[in-house]
Amino acid sequence: MGAIFRLVAGMAALSALSGCVATRTAGPDPLAAETIEADLRDHISILASDEFEGRKPGTEGERKTLRYLAEAWQAAGLVSATNDPAHPWFAPVDLDLRAPESSSARFSRRGRYLAYPESRLKLFTAARRALIEDAPVLFVGPLGGSLEQPELTGRVAVLFAENDARAGQREALVANGAAAVLTIFTDNAQFENEALARANGGFRLTGESDGAVVDGIMAMDAAEALFGGERVAALLEQARRADFRPMPLDLKATLEARSTPGTVRTHNLIAKLPGSDPTAGAVMLLAHWDHFGTCGDESSTDRVCNGAVDNASGLAVLTELARRLAKGARMDRDVYFVATTAEEWGLLGARAFTRDPPLPLESIVAAFNIDTIALAPAGGPVAIVGQNLTTLDREVEGVINSAGRKVEQRDYAARFVRRQDGWALLQSDVPTLMISSAFARPDLMQRYTAERYHRANDEIGALELGGAAEDVLLHMALVRHFASKVSHP
Repeated sequence: MGAIFRLVAGMAALSALSGCVATRTAGPDPLAAETIEADLRDHISILASDEFEGRKPGTEGERKTLRYLAEAWQAAGLVSATNDPAHPWFAPVDLDLRAPESSSARFSRRGRYLAYPESRLKLFTAARRALIEDAPVLFVGPLGGSLEQPELTGRVAVLFAENDARAGQREALVANGAAAVLTIFTDNAQFENEALARANGGFRLTGESDGAVVDGIMAMDAAEALFGGERVAALLEQARRADFRPMPLDLKATLEARSTPGTVRTHNLIAKLPGSDPTAGAVMLLAHWDHFGTCGDESSTDRVCNGAVDNASGLAVLTELARRLAKGARMDRDVYFVATTAEEWGLLGARAFTRDPPLPLESIVAAFNIDTIALAPAGGPVAIVGQNLTTLDREVEGVINSAGRKVEQRDYAARFVRRQDGWALLQSDVPTLMISSAFARPDLMQRYTAERYHRANDEIGALELGGAAEDVLLHMALVRHFASKVSHP
């Protein structure tokens, strides 16, 4: 656990291409949607294969993934853009690994301990040991940063997993003093999936910690045993009210979690398509390359979480954008291509990029994140994740309209702003959007989340690439617009 993973020697040089890059004979029109769709499928079939082992940071799956992408990008005409001669192409990101070791939880009401199915509650910590004794339990619903420290300090904050912004909510709760955060999963399959994914441990950027905080997940039957079935239903209803305020649950909790420490060196892949004017700033495209490795049940014959939709599909789009943009006329601005690590553990690769960027962040005129894109059929609208958060909206909608596409599902798309790498860039004032046909289809996204998200069956056979192929063409138009000093002075 303590050994630092490193890419094989000589990989960064890329002096000899191994020939593993997928190639195909292009049709008469390389911009035809059918051709793009086939090229996307070629990439995904490799990146989401069992051979790539679920693309977990610090594994052989990482080495294979980054080698495949770097060779494909170099073959397309991109050049290294780390601006670090010691680490061309691959920017190191050092992570602390915390693997769960043991945990225990006791709940009491007025001195009487309560029984609950203990296997249905899992506790984790980023510290070596975290212990909380007789802490009051507070239901915080969807609230986080708006709560004052006196309301949270020393308390166990309880929320529901149905809150789409819960990752950012957890950070805010901890920052304001919560001693523990417990998340209730109303869907049993989602609880089991989360428990399996987290059983292998979690990552944090080295040197970063929120202290000895307990982070827990709870299945619905455990919540009902502790709080009462009717009370849980009432809490769900109360959390949806616009005037919701935190509600004490008349419980005290003693929680302990231990973890085994380790370190992992992982990498962001950073390349660029040089523009004609290096002083004009840059456009940036990014997609996270990581997934969970093995996360299926131990009794299952298929334990590899392949991550075909999340996010081999985004990597495929990024790679095809590199190939097609490199074949066109040289643009004014540099176009950066970034494949980030450890997105699944808190946008860690994107956050590392903003802390040690290879170019001034203020020089990035527009950035576009690509994630979970292989769901929608052709002919549909797009959604903009991050709408109204940058000054790009008017120009972006103009490009979308010129491409014959429409923008829909603004409210649904807004739920995902904090859950994707673009959020890390937005927090550093980089104007970043995610434009996607998939997020314009809540029905398909919700079905995917319920049936395949972060599971072993997120595989190549279940993909719909019609919308993704059209999104490639749209992103080409967006990049050319923002990389031009004429259309975007």
